Amino acid sequence: MSDLFLDIETVPDMGAAEYAEAARRIKEGDLGPGLPDSDLYWRCAKGALKYTQGRVALITYQIDRAPTRRLCEWEDGEEAILRRLYMVLQDLQRNRGDDPLRIIGHNILGFDIHFLYNRMRMLGIAEEKWLHHWVINGPMAVDFLQIHLPLNGMSAMGLKHDVLAHAYGLPTKDASGGGEIEHYFRGEYDKILEYSRNEFVYPEMFRRIVENGMVSGEGLAESIRWYKRTHPDGDVSGGRGGA
Repeated sequence: MSDLFLDIETVPDMGAAEYAEAARRIKEGDLGPGLPDSDLYWRCAKGALKYTQGRVALITYQIDRAPTRRLCEWEDGEEAILRRLYMVLQDLQRNRGDDPLRIIGHNILGFDIHFLYNRMRMLGIAEEKWLHHWVINGPMAVDFLQIHLPLNGMSAMGLKHDVLAHAYGLPTKDASGGGEIEHYFRGEYDKILEYSRNEFVYPEMFRRIVENGMVSGEGLAESIRWYKRTHPDGDVSGGRGGA
C-alpha cells in the first residue's frame, strides 16, 4: 500500500489588482455583506474556500518516505499542476488490485480532495468518470480531523491543524492559511513556501500515530485549551476556514 500525504493552498480566482482593490474597499468599509457589489466581497473574502470562486495555488505532497514535492501554480499554471497531480494519482493506483492508495492529510475529506476533483473537472483534466475513479472512488482517505472526532465528542470544533500538531509534539504554524492569500497576491511566494514547510507535518504525525497510537481524549482536550490560551482571538473551528 502506498501513502500519499497531501495538502493544498487555495486563493480567490481573481487577479492581483482586482483583489487589492477589493481588499482596500473591505478595509475602508465600502465593501461588505449587504452592500453594493456584495458578490465581489464574497469572492475576495471567501472565494478561496469554494472551487467555483477559487483556484489551487500550491499542491504539497509526499509519497511514502520519498522527498516532499511542491507544485506551484505561479510557476506552471493551475491546469498544469492539477494535471501532474492527476498523473501521480493514476500511477500510484494502476494495477494495484485490492491494495488501494491511502491519501493522508488534515480535513482532506471536507476540503482538499473535493476542491481538487472539482477544479480538475472544471478545467477538463480528464473525463469526469475517470476523475471520479482516480481521485474520489479509488483511494482510501485518512483524515486527521475525522479520525479524532470520537475523542472530541464527535465535534470538529477545536480540531485545527495546530491543535493536532501540538497534541503529537510536532511544530505548529506561526500563521493561518488565510494570511497566505495576501502573500500570494503580493507575489511573496517564498513566504507561502515557508508556511507550507511549517505546516506539512503529516508524514511524521501519521508515523507517530501508527507507532504509538492516538493521543488520549484528555490529551486532545489539553491541546485545545493550549490553543485557546495562545490564540485568544483565533478561530477554533477545525474546518478549512479555521485551518
